[in-house]
Amino acid sequence: MLEDLLYEVLPVVGFAMMACTILILIVMRKNTKDSLIFCYFFAISDLFSGIGTLIDGFYGVVVTIYGSTIEVKLNFSLPYLIVYFQTISPFDCLSRAINIPIFLITDYLHLLLLAAFALDRLIQILFPVSYGKIFPYFVNWKVFILLVFVSAGLSVQGLAFPIESRFNTSVRVMSQCRFDEVVGEEYYLRHILTIQWGPIVCIGALFLTIVLYCIRQTKHKWSYNWSEETSTTKQLFATIFIRCFLSGLSVHVPLLLIARTAEGHELISIKDHIIRLSYWIVVIIFQPLWHLLILSSFQSNVYSLFNRYSENTQRKWQSANDPPEEAPAHYDRHGSPNPFGSWYSMTGNITGEAGLPVGNERSVSFYYQD
Repeated sequence: MLEDLLYEVLPVVGFAMMACTILILIVMRKNTKDSLIFCYFFAISDLFSGIGTLIDGFYGVVVTIYGSTIEVKLNFSLPYLIVYFQTISPFDCLSRAINIPIFLITDYLHLLLLAAFALDRLIQILFPVSYGKIFPYFVNWKVFILLVFVSAGLSVQGLAFPIESRFNTSVRVMSQCRFDEVVGEEYYLRHILTIQWGPIVCIGALFLTIVLYCIRQTKHKWSYNWSEETSTTKQLFATIFIRCFLSGLSVHVPLLLIARTAEGHELISIKDHIIRLSYWIVVIIFQPLWHLLILSSFQSNVYSLFNRYSENTQRKWQSANDPPEEAPAHYDRHGSPNPFGSWYSMTGNITGEAGLPVGNERSVSFYYQD
């Protein structure tokens, strides 16, 4: 069954998402005082998405193995079997499948961060000189926390359907607690359209930024004394553009595939997972790769992180188990190796490595005979 295989893959994808986002958080921890802090914000949002994916996968595996039992009853008066699938109330899914509120919040948080990043690039082009003074007021942790609360407020409308149908016993969903079934088809349609076209709107704002940038480059005085380096501006623009482009692409392509699928196919029942799986792999898991290709600061931080202990590896201390060090070679006056150490003259003067000049030795013998 395709859905069973999907739930086995989701924990692996969740762990991969968390590993990639933690890597970005470690590498970019030194770049939280400029516009690169947006990469840090995206990583935090993606980390919570990874946690939600992990919960979704494990919950699906547990329900599929232990909870999703099928009762098959044979009615002898009918020529077919009656099959009853285990169902659950949408309201109960909110307490069992915690990934649903997490997905609601992170979906809106991602769109708000895209809009804020695109707005930041637009302000940087409109006010390039004074941008360095004003950006700390709207690009900081306070704004990020505010966006988190706004995302939580927007996600409340997604909880309206399960709360309203709490006491309605006729409203039941599958025990796997699929996202589109829990929030309701009507709300899910609006939600997926927002996720689908939100990145496209941000791309339109970025094209406006490109036009303004090209206009400013036509005159020297319009592109003079910018508060941000040109290379940094281009790198940040490329980062947000690729994020918007891949976010839109990862949603549109699965939707086209699902639209051409026949009604009643198993792919229709897991359409939300297909869309999210595409987004998780293309955008979040591959994010460190295109950060490494675009952001020079990310490259330098990765290099310093993984090469911290690769330089100056010579050990300064000695262990009792170390073999004895080789003694320096000694040479006699003729330049030949002398294994017995320094050469000493017969008169007792050190003439070897001590550096004393070697004189011409004379030997005199005396014989006395009565």
